[in-house]
Amino acid sequence: MSYPPTDYVESNNVELFEIIERYPLATLFCQAHDMDDVMDDAVDDVIDHAMDHKIDIHSCHMPLSLCRESLTLYGHANPTNPLKKFKGKQIHGVFHGPDTYLSPAQIKGIKLPTWDYATVHIQARLHEIEEFDKQIEVLHHMLTAFETGSQPWQLSAVPEKQLIAMCKSLLFFELKVTHITGQFKLSQNKPAETRSEIANLLSASKSEMSAYYQ
Repeated sequence: MSYPPTDYVESNNVELFEIIERYPLATLFCQAHDMDDVMDDAVDDVIDHAMDHKIDIHSCHMPLSLCRESLTLYGHANPTNPLKKFKGKQIHGVFHGPDTYLSPAQIKGIKLPTWDYATVHIQARLHEIEEFDKQIEVLHHMLTAFETGSQPWQLSAVPEKQLIAMCKSLLFFELKVTHITGQFKLSQNKPAETRSEIANLLSASKSEMSAYYQ
């Protein structure tokens, strides 16, 4: 039996990009050798594979900004981050979108408590960015993605000499996405009446999950 079930697989890139942009804090998984042979599996399968073969897996949380046109993710990290060891290697990442707990006390159509969610899984190859001008481009890209409000913070607020020193002390990188897919568990195995009941409940509670049941 394959997992996730086919009904849970989301391949609409627009939907996937929106989750990445709204929930940019990714969980990244790296291992000591190239992950190409095992990363087609779900994360649980990858971890099982690693345990069976005594492979070290490193994980970290990293905010990433997305360029839709080039399918590239940008980030920077402390140089002690394990990512430093995986330049040129395949990385697996998970973006955790909205989720919700569903109780039989609220939904008559379900027999047991369950949890619905929307996540995005990516496979990408990591490349270090060493040129200062390119590092500045990455910072601007991330600020554009993350800064909000009418007066966003500007990089120009940092003196150039200090900015150069800061960039030298960080690991800048890009992740070139080679595969992207979504796992949207939205009670697809339930009757239409039950899913409608779930949608009404989530809409009434102003849950971010409600939009996925429309």
